[in-house]
This record gives sequence, structure tokens and C-alpha cells, in this order.
Amino acid sequence: MSNLRIVCTMLSIWILGLTGCAGSNECKSAQTIANLPTEKGFSGYVVERKDDSILVVDPVFEDYSSNGGNSRYYPAKWFSNAPDPQIGSYVKVWTDGGPENEPYPGQARAEKIAVSCPVAPDGAHMTDADAIRSGLLSPGAENIRVPVIEDKRFDADSGTWTLLIRDAMTANEGQVVHVTVKDEEKVKTQGGE
Repeated sequence: MSNLRIVCTMLSIWILGLTGCAGSNECKSAQTIANLPTEKGFSGYVVERKDDSILVVDPVFEDYSSNGGNSRYYPAKWFSNAPDPQIGSYVKVWTDGGPENEPYPGQARAEKIAVSCPVAPDGAHMTDADAIRSGLLSPGAENIRVPVIEDKRFDADSGTWTLLIRDAMTANEGQVVHVTVKDEEKVKTQGGE
């Protein structure tokens, strides 16, 4: 009977090991994403979904004020052919090389998407992606048309996340919305899971 117990224990460990490995292809570390090819790549947070399309906004702005443009221009694009990344995920997207529509935010077809692994700081139940998703779905962010996630912080003492969100459409006006999200164990995804 003890041999059967040992075999069952080893089999359980082996199955858990395989299950853990299976998920490793779903997301990539920030370092791995940084090492992927940069041609035609676009990175940022997924801030909205419609069917199989995602809106990705880069939190790093470009300053075009010397040319008479905006001092805070946040690159943003809708990518079709993107069924998997959830709102709140940090992604790098490569296009298929087809024509891109340029009205802001731009539009393109995704060929490859790398999703960064979400991070849960010490003491947090939620990952940063969960906190961003909750914050974007909160009443405090409902009037933001093209959300830019400028910062995200977890306070273990209060058990809350603070998100600094700016509307890319009115970025030069300087308005930043502070959204507080209570750290909870389960966060709803787009599919209601």
C-alpha cells in the first residue's frame, strides 16, 4: 500500500508540474518581451475590447510641441485579430504588414501578440492587470475615452490599488484621474469568468 501511495504522490507532482508548464506560454516576462524583435511592434496596455479587437495605448507619450503638435501624444491603436488579451494586460503587438488606418486611434491587424505576465505584489490578491481592469470598469473612469495608464501602485497597509489614468484625447489639458481599487480575490474578465 505504501508503494501505491508513493506512485500516486509522484504522479500528482508530475501532473502539477505539467500544468504549471502549460501556462508558461500564455504570458512572457517583461525581459522576454523586451528581447523580441521590434520591427512594426507596438506596446502598451489593453484598455478596451470589442469582439476580437483590442485598443492598446502606450503609456509613454511623445512630445510634438516643437512642431506645433501636442506636448503629450500617446500612441494608441485598435488591433483586430486579437481574441485573447484581456483588458489590463500589457502587450507587445506586431502587425501583419497590411495597411494601417491613421485616424486616432489608429487601426491595424495583429499578426503576433506577446502578453506580459501580470504581477501581484507582496500582500496583494490581485495582479496589476486585474487592478487596471477593475479601475477601467469603475465609475471614476467611465468618462475617459482613450485611457492612458500612467501609473499603478499597491498599498499593502490599506489593501488598495491607486491608478493614475489620463484621457489621451485631452492629454494636454493636464487632467489625471486617480482611481482607487480595493484589492479583492476575484476579478471579473470580459467573458464574465
